[in-house]
Amino acid sequence: MQGSRLERGERICFRVAVACAALGFLTSAGCSPLPSLTAGAVPWLHPLLLLAGAAAGLASSHRGVEIDRRRWELLEEPLLTDGERQLAHKEAERQRRWASLAYLGAPLMLGYWLAYQVEGEGRALAAALLPVTAVLGSVAGLAWARLRERPPD
Repeated sequence: MQGSRLERGERICFRVAVACAALGFLTSAGCSPLPSLTAGAVPWLHPLLLLAGAAAGLASSHRGVEIDRRRWELLEEPLLTDGERQLAHKEAERQRRWASLAYLGAPLMLGYWLAYQVEGEGRALAAALLPVTAVLGSVAGLAWARLRERPPD
């Protein structure tokens, strides 16, 4: 089975998260495989990471909805046993956790890596807050998706 676009995006985000975590670790150890960024890049990186985090939060929420839709389609099968129903619920929750890890880990690890890529005097606080900016973007994206999903009162 090929999978949906969100499922493929989830796999890509997981690979990005792992690669950025490895690059961040190497860079923090002083073995940066790429040239360093100047402190002047930090003001441009914060909005980019905020947007990347928001996009990841939205995608994570939509992927959760997609997983739940599949779960309930499966559970409508009248011949399922109680054990199969419980297994379907557990599998759906496992998939939701994995999707959240992948989608939210990519911008976080990107921010972690970029925080170590910046050199110069402006690096101290502004660069250290790059991962926080990515997380704030993810939370904003998740909140926005939840507000849009909520049925009108």
